[in-house]
Amino acid sequence: MSYPNTYVDWYSLGDLYYRVTEMYEMSWGKIDLSQYRVAVAPLGGPIALLYKDKKSSTRQIISITSASGEKISIDNTARVIEGKIITMAWSYSEELICVLDTGIASVFDLFGSQIDTVNLGQEAKDMKIIDAKIFLHDGVAGIVVLTSNYRFYTISNIQSRICRRCQDPPGLDFVPNSWVVLSLDRSTKVVVSINADLYLSSASDSTKLQLQGLTGQINYNSVTMMATSISYKYISLITDSGHLWIGSADFRNCYGTFDTHTQTVPLDMIWCGAGAVVLNWGDELQIVGPHPLLALTFVTLPSSDPSCLAADIDGVRIVSMELHLHLHEVPLETEEVLKVGSLAPGAMLLDAMKEYEKGSSKSDEYIRIIKNNGALSEAVEQCIKVAGSEYDPLIQRMLLKAASFGKSFMDQYSPQNFVNMSQKFDYLTLPVLIDRLILREHYALALFICDYLRVAVDEGKCRILSHWACKKVKQKNTDDKEIARAIASKLNDVTGISYATIAAEAKSVGRYELAIKLLDFEPRANEQVPLLMEMKKEDIALSKAIESGDSDLIYMAIFHLKSTLQLGEFFRAIHKMPVALKLFEKYCREMNDRRLLMDVARQFDDYQKTGVYAAQSSYTTNNAEDRIDKLHEAVRAFSAADNPICKRSTEDQINLLQIQSVMEHDLGQPFVEMSLNETAYQLVLMGRLKQADKLKKDFKIPDRRYWWIKIRALAQSRNWEDLEKLSKSKKDYDKAAECAFQQKNVEDLIFLRSKVGINNRSQFERISTMLAQLKG
Repeated sequence: MSYPNTYVDWYSLGDLYYRVTEMYEMSWGKIDLSQYRVAVAPLGGPIALLYKDKKSSTRQIISITSASGEKISIDNTARVIEGKIITMAWSYSEELICVLDTGIASVFDLFGSQIDTVNLGQEAKDMKIIDAKIFLHDGVAGIVVLTSNYRFYTISNIQSRICRRCQDPPGLDFVPNSWVVLSLDRSTKVVVSINADLYLSSASDSTKLQLQGLTGQINYNSVTMMATSISYKYISLITDSGHLWIGSADFRNCYGTFDTHTQTVPLDMIWCGAGAVVLNWGDELQIVGPHPLLALTFVTLPSSDPSCLAADIDGVRIVSMELHLHLHEVPLETEEVLKVGSLAPGAMLLDAMKEYEKGSSKSDEYIRIIKNNGALSEAVEQCIKVAGSEYDPLIQRMLLKAASFGKSFMDQYSPQNFVNMSQKFDYLTLPVLIDRLILREHYALALFICDYLRVAVDEGKCRILSHWACKKVKQKNTDDKEIARAIASKLNDVTGISYATIAAEAKSVGRYELAIKLLDFEPRANEQVPLLMEMKKEDIALSKAIESGDSDLIYMAIFHLKSTLQLGEFFRAIHKMPVALKLFEKYCREMNDRRLLMDVARQFDDYQKTGVYAAQSSYTTNNAEDRIDKLHEAVRAFSAADNPICKRSTEDQINLLQIQSVMEHDLGQPFVEMSLNETAYQLVLMGRLKQADKLKKDFKIPDRRYWWIKIRALAQSRNWEDLEKLSKSKKDYDKAAECAFQQKNVEDLIFLRSKVGINNRSQFERISTMLAQLKG
């Protein structure tokens, strides 16, 4: 089997090697990139093209394509916003940020839809923006703008939207020769070139910089271009004399200077990782490395096919009309294994595998050499690691095949690294990869990857199919039933899917009937009910809440229903659902809202409950007249309910209250809160025996009960004369003795015992026992 020559595209730069890898053949046809402003997203993301329309300064057309040039969307931004686009760039989350001269930044999604607007400050709005740069750091995007009055404003994170003004460098009363953004120590700073001087400006101060190895040694009048590495650890700049300076971002270290032998300013200056700077001269590219500074012109681009350079975390993206290339440093492990003539264990194992496929005995010799050196395990690991840094599937298979070949000669080897290599993502994590596939609607590919890598269902399949369903409900000219049936069929055997999320998406586009159909598949009532209430389907929401058996959910639905309907409509709605009605009545009782309970009972002509609630509510007031009025209301309700017992009892209570009110007025003593027995007791205690007897007669108090009331009251008042008459009439002093015993009154017990006498031995002994207990 023949394998590709991996060393042919390598270019030497000192001790390092760089190579250009073809990523895609561009499918956007013949376009002149010189007529466009190009923004390439990081991590191999999409490309945005801003057409430079010379006929109209306000007509701005953005075309968004994939990394291979396949068109994703076209949006005429002039219809959405006003102003000229100063610059544009992509965030790590694949959001296109466009800074306008009007002092705002518009944010677009992958499909060209505007999703956000960021205000860049009042002064930027008033004075207009003449230049701007968008920078990425710590996973977020920031913006620095230069206004027409030559002031810099920074927003370190467009999510926080905190705008700060940088301190003005001395002498900045014109457009600076060049400037660049530095993100150091969680703060945003700007390096500004003003003629031959450089200043580092931040929100707190502005300091002058000295260029080690350049200042005082090379004559120059200005710095015409500057660039920083992706990590912001290194910076490069070009002077008007054509000298390139490379050093640390704090300007304390100079890694060297390089004479480009031309005073022409390059089209682009981009850092390739942290090891070299790429200069785009239009018809050729130069790579300049800092250790030591050497230059290699490795490719010549025809002037009719201009290219655009964009820095990425692993190199430089080169986009032209025909190709999308990737320029990057060759990793050391790759160099050791794939370099011609290398004697590294991995390189020898690769040669052994190739010789084995040819049927050559050299294969055995190579394996013996590797084993004798004790490097077989290292050789296998090298081949596996290098396979992970290659783009060509043929080279990947070749290296993994060599690793598998080497494993067969080992007694013990854990295959975990070998297996993990097919699942490896150094920077772009698996969740981000799945999100990007979902965003591009490559659902089948995303599902295949999740199945292959055995991703948990809730993190993979559920998320993918849920997004697919949310996209499905937005399809126009498709029947709701058909969409609901298709979604249910696709998601039927998938656990963990939130149909409520899909239904909410349907609701957001005005498809309420579809949302209701989808909610029928949602097993969690706490997800169904709130959404149904939002769609003003309160009756269905209440029904679903009752089916769930969750009282909290039922109460939520009841109170939402109460807040949206007239009271009568609300009562009729819950009357159809007995569970809801009982829970509402329970709530009213707990809140002691008798009036609302009466309203419910009246609404449905439940006179018995109306009477009960009226009687109960009468005791919420201390005013006798108000209480009597409410009891009269209860009497009318009991009469309508044809309940003579309750009616008679309530009428007796009214009569008692009226008598008590009169007695309070006449005797100056409180009676209204007393019961019938307590009232009789109090009258006897006050010596109003005739009134007490009349009360007994009017309310038909039983003789025995009334006799016991009188005994207790007479004993309490120590009215022995009347007590003796009463006891003689009944020939029983026991009750009086019990009263005296309860009051611990020894003298009264002695008096009662003397009245009983020795003739009534049983009563005499019981009283004597009581005395003994009190004295003992």
